[in-house]
Amino acid sequence: MAKDRTEDKAKDKTKTADNSYVDPNPNLRAAGYEAYPAKFSSNFFSATTVAKSVKNIKAAGFTRDSLLWGYYQKYAVDDPTDPNEWGDATLYQNWESSIDEAREALQKMPVDRNLPGPDPDNPTARAGNVLEHLDTAVRIALFDKHLLNNDPMDSGIEIEVVVKPQAQSSRRHKITTTWREEASNPPDPKYKYDRLTIVMTCPFGGWIGTAIWKYNGPSRFTRFTATYTVPDPPKKSGQILFLFNGLESMPVRGQIKPPAILQPVLQWTQKDGWAIRSWYVPSTYTPSFDQMPELDSELSFTKPENPAWTTATKVTKGDVLTGVIEWVNNQAYQSSFLLGGKTFAALLAPNILPLTYPVCVIEAYRLSNKRDDLVGLLTMDGLTLFREDVPGTPVQANWEVGTETVSNDKVHQGTGRLQLYKVVPSNKNTTLTFIRKKK
Repeated sequence: MAKDRTEDKAKDKTKTADNSYVDPNPNLRAAGYEAYPAKFSSNFFSATTVAKSVKNIKAAGFTRDSLLWGYYQKYAVDDPTDPNEWGDATLYQNWESSIDEAREALQKMPVDRNLPGPDPDNPTARAGNVLEHLDTAVRIALFDKHLLNNDPMDSGIEIEVVVKPQAQSSRRHKITTTWREEASNPPDPKYKYDRLTIVMTCPFGGWIGTAIWKYNGPSRFTRFTATYTVPDPPKKSGQILFLFNGLESMPVRGQIKPPAILQPVLQWTQKDGWAIRSWYVPSTYTPSFDQMPELDSELSFTKPENPAWTTATKVTKGDVLTGVIEWVNNQAYQSSFLLGGKTFAALLAPNILPLTYPVCVIEAYRLSNKRDDLVGLLTMDGLTLFREDVPGTPVQANWEVGTETVSNDKVHQGTGRLQLYKVVPSNKNTTLTFIRKKK
């Protein structure tokens, strides 16, 4: 359970006298692993170094079953507490934040069934989601496969990492894995491949202030409400902002329907200012933020594979909004807003996957290098969640908001360093305060 951090705030050295927070990494956005291939992976997972790195990883206590992508890299070096061994201290400091963001996003992505599965010896066996695919591939590369010229007892083949950004504004991560066959075609399958190439496409913009309840139970949420006030207009810079509470679904193995998010959104654009509309966005759809829908544009829901949105209604500073997502008549989900006793932006989404993953988010694209094009402070109050397995009784959220705390072993640096907002839960997690960090 995410606790009320009233006492912790006094101990947070990034907090300033004017009740704001200093962002230790003002120039970084979303994924921070762009420098990873050149600064780290090529030095520790090359053909000549991977065996030693795997020994270090195993000595740190990782087994084949416990190995997860992103969690083992710091232990590949001789001294995991020394940032200089990474060749880039900033990359080292931001690693946990980058990995937490990537893993959280990749677990929501269904695998492409037109591509091979993660096991090169059994390519028709697909993972349940993209994160599971990646975890499985690195386990095979580091524990099951061997290089011909190494000691037979030393496992691990070369892992080549290629990182590139999205071509346009998008919060999506993408992953592909490719195995290179050993040129001599050895008969023993553990020597059949000598390189795993991982191509990661990073977000270009995205979620910059987040609270997530990583609920992993089987029951759907039946209602989620959040109340907040339309903030002051930010300084115009051509940016696009989205503020919302939302419910997401997760990939289901063998399910044709894609996971998606249903969200009542307060949006800001330079052209239209503040407006509210509801969105249904499947994971297979990448919105074009270069061509935002006009206020009177509507795309009706047709099927779970297609996006949908309502017309938008302009709102002004000080308007009190309640975003509502609910399971209606045991047949369909609906997203809407309550404003002044009336309902706006009602979007009905039948026959979609169960929504089991609550989020509260500030999302942004086309930001300048200054912070005055962001909302300064946002408080979401009255956060109320109902779930099917406990009808009629609100359930208390277990929000994860990221930290900037260094672990006792001096290795882990916290998962919230790359977020542009400090998110503080309070009132038994029924209130979330988003505080913009300073540069």
